[in-house]
Amino acid sequence: MSTRSMLTLSTLPLVLAGAMLSAHAQTQPSTTAQPMAAKDKQIVEAAFTKADGNTDGKLSKDEAAKMPAISAKFDELDKNKDGQLTLDEFTSAVSTN
Repeated sequence: MSTRSMLTLSTLPLVLAGAMLSAHAQTQPSTTAQPMAAKDKQIVEAAFTKADGNTDGKLSKDEAAKMPAISAKFDELDKNKDGQLTLDEFTSAVSTN
């Protein structure tokens, strides 16, 4: 077997490992938080305002019931456990989905 053939065979596992790591890295979600775009922020705030029926700046469980995805995770999203979602709590829920 020639030296060139041996060199090719010995580097093949490294090339394959590199390709596999590259493919794996592309399928992983980004771990760095991206700032919400201004347009998206406006949409989230509009949804919050629409759901806030009594306009107190917070969503009760009854108000959140209008949005099944939020309602299903209400207790988890209510970080300070006061029974209401603030705009910040709501925004963090929407931006992580």
